[in-house]
Amino acid sequence: MFWIIAVASFGFWCWLTRRATERATELAPTGLLRSPLYWSSNALVLVLLVLVLYIAHIHHQSPIPLFVWFAVAAIIVALLVMRRALKWRYPT
Repeated sequence: MFWIIAVASFGFWCWLTRRATERATELAPTGLLRSPLYWSSNALVLVLLVLVLYIAHIHHQSPIPLFVWFAVAAIIVALLVMRRALKWRYPT
């Protein structure tokens, strides 16, 4: 049973990689992949993911500090603004 799950997850990751490669080849001529705004939005998504994992980790141990919630809200707002700016600069 384990090998069925392993093969299925490997196939899923291969499928995702192929789709990401196709999307990257479409975006390369537009110059989006060289945009600092694009890379900073990706970095903010990574920071948001780290904060959410931190919240999930300390949720049962102690109360979550208020500044973490403010940071999460600020990052979400910044990501929405960056997404709009990227859509305006690189319409697809």
